[in-house]
Amino acid sequence: MKIEIRNALNGVVLNIDRESLEQHAEEIVYQTTDDPDAEVEAFADFLRFLLEEYGPVSSRYSPKRIHVIVEPGDKYESPA
Repeated sequence: MKIEIRNALNGVVLNIDRESLEQHAEEIVYQTTDDPDAEVEAFADFLRFLLEEYGPVSSRYSPKRIHVIVEPGDKYESPA
């Protein structure tokens, strides 16, 4: 399997070539936005998709796993 990530004008394109006659190449797109909150969530969704489709199999009981979460920065102060 060959995986290629390339920049696009408004995001990133992930091309996955399975090098098999039975399965064709596929492209997954992460699109940027002008809204910073929406962009963070969109990129987190992109990473979750990659993990689910192509990442290692793991569960809550695995000794190690990859878990994508969005949380505020350690110096962030919520407006009152």
